[in-house]
Amino acid sequence: MPTDTTERGEESTATRRAVLQAAGAGSAVGAMATLFSTGAAATDVDPEAASGGELFDVDRTSRAVFPQSVASGGPTPAGAIVWTRVAEAAYEPDVDVGLQVTPAPDRSAPNEAADFSAADTQQFRVPAAELTPDDDYTLSVDLDGELEADRFYFYRFVYDGDASPVGRLRTLPEPDADPDRLTLACASCNRYEQGYYGAFAHMAREDADYIVHLGDFLYEYGGSGDFPGRGIQLPSGKGVAHTLEDFRHLHQTYRGDGLMQAALERHTFIMTWDDHEIVNNRWWNYEEGYPNTASHPYGDQPKKMRRLYVEGIKALVEYLPFRVDYDPDAEELFDRFQLYRKFRFGGLAEILMTDERLYRSPPPEDEFGQRDGAVPPSREADDPDRTMLGAEQREWFIDSATSSPATWKVWGNSVLNAALKTTNLGEQGSFYLNYDAWDGYEHERQLIMGELKREARSRGQALNLVTLTGDMHAYVAGYLKTDYKEPEQQEPFPGAEESRVGVEFMSPGISSNSLGEASPTPPELEEPAVEAAVESQNPHIEWFNWSRSGYTTVEFTDNAAVYTAYEVDRSVNRADAPKRLLRAYRVPEGEVELQEFSGSQTDVTSATSATDADATEVDDD
Repeated sequence: MPTDTTERGEESTATRRAVLQAAGAGSAVGAMATLFSTGAAATDVDPEAASGGELFDVDRTSRAVFPQSVASGGPTPAGAIVWTRVAEAAYEPDVDVGLQVTPAPDRSAPNEAADFSAADTQQFRVPAAELTPDDDYTLSVDLDGELEADRFYFYRFVYDGDASPVGRLRTLPEPDADPDRLTLACASCNRYEQGYYGAFAHMAREDADYIVHLGDFLYEYGGSGDFPGRGIQLPSGKGVAHTLEDFRHLHQTYRGDGLMQAALERHTFIMTWDDHEIVNNRWWNYEEGYPNTASHPYGDQPKKMRRLYVEGIKALVEYLPFRVDYDPDAEELFDRFQLYRKFRFGGLAEILMTDERLYRSPPPEDEFGQRDGAVPPSREADDPDRTMLGAEQREWFIDSATSSPATWKVWGNSVLNAALKTTNLGEQGSFYLNYDAWDGYEHERQLIMGELKREARSRGQALNLVTLTGDMHAYVAGYLKTDYKEPEQQEPFPGAEESRVGVEFMSPGISSNSLGEASPTPPELEEPAVEAAVESQNPHIEWFNWSRSGYTTVEFTDNAAVYTAYEVDRSVNRADAPKRLLRAYRVPEGEVELQEFSGSQTDVTSATSATDADATEVDDD
């Protein structure tokens, strides 16, 4: 049940129909009808208020009964979605589920401090019919309308005398509130077989308001694993997910990790997807009306690819506390399933989470007709008919970003928006260009950045745009610009800062192999040499690191936004896995300027209240 904090904005039906017709939507509408005719998205349960009784009698706390623990997401000013799963062996078809929610005394209180006997504890009954094998014994309960704004709450589920672990959620502030700060812990790319989740354990201990996950929450692959205990055997016996059972098994495995559970228990998630939640490097084939990829055996088989989407999306919404719109009876093509939405944090910030997979055109072809991977330049990249967001979502995004009254406009963006082109990285003639990112959609990128720049000029000040990005298994701090092609628009030419629109901060992989490990560049090439080469060839990028894993935080105040990058050793399967501060940058309110902080964690912690004199603009050296 969306509230005004998650609304899409005004829509133009005439424009939408024209776009769909131009894209060959006649066949696509039928495809989407097939896609969702089997109930690809689960419905969030509205709980019934309850007044105690045997339903809430707790004999013990049992992770065996709740093997994937609990999680929360989709916050509103009046609630959030809370989630759990009951083990199949513990399931009883006629047993109701109890849900208890109680205010947390303060933001730092540990989950163990929850007192569900307090007088202000709310209790809800979820009828037994809502917990079924059809949804793999998962349960998403929507508390929107039940809680107070801008509050932390503890919650737990009770099932036949067994209590789940305690989770903590946070509601949004009211739209007209004036918060002092907003702290986001940011994550991306959690490939299970390639590393452990120590970064999640550290995120659980962050004094954060929410976790923003920027995509690739899981990967569609099975395999032996790079570290002990990290192998995955898919039920189908395949190396990549082919069935609903495969997707469910992946979710069960990922969500069964205790270090990931610690983060999901402690923080409410705001999420979008990227490609691997379904299949690598996916797009929409508008000509034939089906989801397409070159990375799956079903990639060029419309019927099987539609079914893969049905099953992947069904498992996704079963296992993640997503607040999505789902209407199988909607007339228009992409009104049937909508993931993109906005989250307002009073007058301080507004997050716009976009969907960069469902609507995107195919990536440009390389000289061999391939659409996968890093390729030489292609004239298709700036074709005005190609899109990543789709016309309706693009209009929604531009309107939301330019009309938001919040100080900070925060874009939850799955793939790198800034241009990234590199040559001769240790190998004569080598070239890297990722057309799966926004470099493959140059015309639309320029259109969006041009509109945002025009709005900033009309205001006479910066729009305060901060883009949070995942996907690439690297750290990036750089500028978003209206033009990356013309030499006179590049740093350090005089006047080049006039093309700056905002800043972009990338979060690396939590556990996925770093970009450096996946790159064809010779392994003997040292990290500083690669970083210097990338930064020199892309003057709008102030910092690039492609060899480490971890997470980032971004804190917003009225004065500044501060990005802090941490490395966490993914080879250590412990909550205290080694962690190291790598970099921190400050963006003053009203300016498009990256200022680097150096020194101790204390220096970074106080950065949001610092003056410009306390920070230095980054030197390329």
